[in-house]
Amino acid sequence: MRSIRSCLCLATLIAQVACDAVVDGKLSFYTSSWENWDENTARWSAYEAPTFSAVFKPETEAELSQGIEYLAKYNIPYLATKPGGHGNVPTLGNYQNVVQINLDNFRHAVMNSDHSITIGGGAKMVDLIPTLHRAGREMTVGSFPCVGVHGVMLGGGMGRLMGRYGLISDALLQAKVALWNGTIVEASEKVNPDLFWGLRGAGHNFGVVLESTYKTWPDEGGLHYNADMVFTDDSLDGVVNTYREIVQDGLDPSLFLILGYMYDADAKKPLLIMNVVYAHNEEKGRRVAGRFASSPKGTAEPITRISFKESNMNFSELGSGKAVPGVCDVNLKNTLYTASTPSLFETGAMKAVYESFGSFVRAHPGANRSILLFEAADGKAVDALPHDYSAYAHRGMMTTNAIIQATWDEDEDGIVAEAANAWGKGARDLLAKPEVSGYDKLHAYVNYANRDEPLAALYGYDEKRQRRLTALKQKYDPHGCFNAYRPLPLDMSGWELPTASGAPQRTRDEL
Repeated sequence: MRSIRSCLCLATLIAQVACDAVVDGKLSFYTSSWENWDENTARWSAYEAPTFSAVFKPETEAELSQGIEYLAKYNIPYLATKPGGHGNVPTLGNYQNVVQINLDNFRHAVMNSDHSITIGGGAKMVDLIPTLHRAGREMTVGSFPCVGVHGVMLGGGMGRLMGRYGLISDALLQAKVALWNGTIVEASEKVNPDLFWGLRGAGHNFGVVLESTYKTWPDEGGLHYNADMVFTDDSLDGVVNTYREIVQDGLDPSLFLILGYMYDADAKKPLLIMNVVYAHNEEKGRRVAGRFASSPKGTAEPITRISFKESNMNFSELGSGKAVPGVCDVNLKNTLYTASTPSLFETGAMKAVYESFGSFVRAHPGANRSILLFEAADGKAVDALPHDYSAYAHRGMMTTNAIIQATWDEDEDGIVAEAANAWGKGARDLLAKPEVSGYDKLHAYVNYANRDEPLAALYGYDEKRQRRLTALKQKYDPHGCFNAYRPLPLDMSGWELPTASGAPQRTRDEL
């Protein structure tokens, strides 16, 4: 529970900000009377979302440092969020009426003379990708323009080019981080290498990243073959098994596949969608897409493709989010679950999840923007690095990831939320069964996770790794200031709990 002292300090701050947006003559705080309040506090998901009593929007690195120091000094709880507002884990809902640290003024993306790129803590994919494209360079990036780069990277950073270049965090060269007390430190292989290790896979536990620099690669002309397809529901067996054959034959490093279940509100049933992206080789991409063409009549596992759109996209278009509509909409309610497999989930389970998806949305029509995605990429670039290269724990384990996303709007009595979580959890648990996933335990990518998974499923089951992560948490966030997003425990006993509390910042009266 927040101390009386912290509540009084927060109330004093709010009263002062109500009269003047500048605190102590230098710190830019804003309250709900600010004309830009709504756009600066909007969230991708309004379900189990944090709420804010004030926004701290620093203009400079020095102001950011001073502001965090101020908040720590007066024991005022804060949450570093934005630029995309896509953080979605329900533990964020424990953070009510806190101060938002908003990094929208740190949205720069600059190419360096050595072909590396440096980006600010507020940069979104829409800032990063065009800058790379103009320079004739590329790297692994997220699929959607509105998502913040650092939010993705700190969990590891999957993307369509990970088969070629590994995770976004694998390309990280250095980062500048503001710690819980406002101290700004560098992290790289040579400076604070322990923090550098932890940032890449569990980074949301340690501080506010205000700048980072990445390795990039030549874009080889910059064109990527893209195909979007839609199939009838009776094509499920044929599409899934074709997908499985491609995965089991060995994915090319330049290939990225997404199989999706989307709901057709008019037909009142799910549709099958497929997105194929092949980097720098139209002919090979066409061959992969051609394997999903409509099959002849009488085929045992027929495929009926009712829509097919192909194009050659340049790198700046690759992260446009066109394959999945609505991903940049704000203030809907969303909940995510995930599971992974080294190949593809068993066909019967994928059919069962498809059917349960249809049943869930038919019972709750307001959830018709829900979606399931099965993403697959070659793992050679990720797996080429040692298992202990970074805090990302899933090398050699995630060829295909399931993203189970329930999305709804109005829900005054909470019935849809309850049904959404029951469906999402049930689908996740089915896909995670050993006979379905091939794993005896759940392995979950933290950026797609919910709040009920064991922490070890997110950060690794190896005790040595867990001890290393807990030691980092004790060193860099000893008071649990960065506990909003599936936090690491400050004590080893916390790894044995079935779920992480995600409790707000602890009382810091001793500071």
